[in-house]
Amino acid sequence: MGLSFAYVNHDKAQFFFSGLFGCNCRFETLGKNAGARALGILLSHGTWKGDRISVISDGGEEFEQICATGTDIQVEVELMLMDFDGLERIEITIEPPFGAFDTICAFALLLRRPDAINFLDSKFGKGKWQQLYQKHLQGSNTDWRSQKVIDAINRNLKLLG
Repeated sequence: MGLSFAYVNHDKAQFFFSGLFGCNCRFETLGKNAGARALGILLSHGTWKGDRISVISDGGEEFEQICATGTDIQVEVELMLMDFDGLERIEITIEPPFGAFDTICAFALLLRRPDAINFLDSKFGKGKWQQLYQKHLQGSNTDWRSQKVIDAINRNLKLLG
């Protein structure tokens, strides 16, 4: 096990892990994955322009403080990326039970996003991805992503200008 890393906005007390859509969030991926792309968008086109930003690991008191007082905006960041880039960039990590499968299924079911539904239908067949998702959840997997999506809906936070 290693440390995971998060991008933190100290001015807005917001953070998200560097590994979005189920991707690795270890040190070696910083600046290389969807999280880095999202950070770039937030800094250039979004609400993080001009704010104090840092990268911190989940292995210390500073991270515990951020979690206790800040807002995890991972869902909003993933949705922002989908709006900005589309789903094509994350297709390579969609295979169940790993990667973005849980996340995209939660977006399709809870948010009724046509882009997510169409993407899953084309990748797995119309109606088949729901069965795969249910089977996945019946295993030893928990549905923590759905709660994160519901929390994001309730926040109604907008990240782009």
